[in-house]
Amino acid sequence: MYTIPMPVGRHQARSTESAGWLQEHPVLTSLIILVCAVSMRLFFTYRAEPSHLVFPDSGTYFDTAVNLQESGAFVNRYQKPEITRTPGYPFFLAILMTGVGKDIRILLLVQAVILSLSVVLLYWLARYILPPVMAFTGALLAAVSPWGAARAGFLLSDGLFLMALALLFVVMYAVIRFARTSATVLVGGGLVGLLTSAVVFVRPVFPLIGLVALALLTLYPGKRVRAWLLVAAMVLCALVPLQLWKMRNLHEAQFHGFSDVSGKAAWQWLASSVKGQIAGSAGDRWAMLRAAEEAENQWAFSPQDAHDERWKLANEVFRAHPLSTVYVFGLNALEALIHPQPSILTPAGLNFRGDAVALGGIWTAFILCAVIGVRHILGRAQADGCIDRNWLLTMLIICLAITLTAGVSFGAGARYRIALELIVPLLAGVGLVRIVTVIRAKCRLLWLEESPLKVDHIS
Repeated sequence: MYTIPMPVGRHQARSTESAGWLQEHPVLTSLIILVCAVSMRLFFTYRAEPSHLVFPDSGTYFDTAVNLQESGAFVNRYQKPEITRTPGYPFFLAILMTGVGKDIRILLLVQAVILSLSVVLLYWLARYILPPVMAFTGALLAAVSPWGAARAGFLLSDGLFLMALALLFVVMYAVIRFARTSATVLVGGGLVGLLTSAVVFVRPVFPLIGLVALALLTLYPGKRVRAWLLVAAMVLCALVPLQLWKMRNLHEAQFHGFSDVSGKAAWQWLASSVKGQIAGSAGDRWAMLRAAEEAENQWAFSPQDAHDERWKLANEVFRAHPLSTVYVFGLNALEALIHPQPSILTPAGLNFRGDAVALGGIWTAFILCAVIGVRHILGRAQADGCIDRNWLLTMLIICLAITLTAGVSFGAGARYRIALELIVPLLAGVGLVRIVTVIRAKCRLLWLEESPLKVDHIS
């Protein structure tokens, strides 16, 4: 009896060999991911003029970091206590300045290299919640994503926020998976709490605390008593540092809050957007914003009184136009979700005719592959022990919730969807592998239908 070798076996063997190689060489695969991430980020940063990597918000971070590095005081350019910018990114810059100096070009090149580690952290997590090929593909997509790559070299907090969030997810997973005694639960919960507060110190996204607590309570597989102990330790260690910073603001600036950025976002941005919508022209929101900023320049209020006045004025607009407020908030969040933002190419001089269409096509492809990935995770993958559906969906919910807070602002393009740079490439990796698998299966069927050999074996 002679058996005719079929292509199915060859494809399955190659797939198995690839997965086995990726699984057996974690250091080498991590190095490949790191090289891809560093190359993309250095490419964008090195090509750019230093002045092109600095934005209107950059000075508030840089000046505070310089003062912090030189005098140890967290003060702004006017030598007044800084209460708008949270300390996470200025502290990071101050540490870099201590090592490499204040030259913007060198500073941002080193920053780009360090922030490339966010992709490696994502890959380490993906190795535990996805099959090897899907994990590697998703990490590669995250490494070459132009939005994440470009922003790693900007003098803004976005790249550090992404890396801190990736580290938080890695530690959360480790604690949920390995903490099984009361002692390890307390230590692990405390560590997760401290990392959560660190993320909030980089960007004041307070809903993250509740989201992380809910994720720990839902995903922890041990006894419910230990789950509640884990959440209690996490919440306590997350809130204490934030409360200490509020006490610092009260002592140094007589400001009763964590940051006054919430009032500025509500009045200067969201309320201006609502008033622009009522006026009937999207361009009017910029005029409203400039008018609000100019009016504030005439105020003689203390920081606390100014913060209270912003919220008072904003609430008057929101109460008068509640439906418009909800509509504008959703519209602003949608803008952040889908905006291609070709301006990320500008610092490196990479803009070209049709760049918005090209970037929009790339992001659309990411989203479509991610949707296919989610369908696979929710469908046939539920019986696949190699895919941790709960963790992927938890990451998706947290990242989406963070992105939806972008509704308070406008005109920032894709900046406020930076959290999606973690989960969308990962899900897109799942979808891309599924697409390739289906295409191969279709090709095998076509080969069998067209082949003159219609039998599996000849006796």
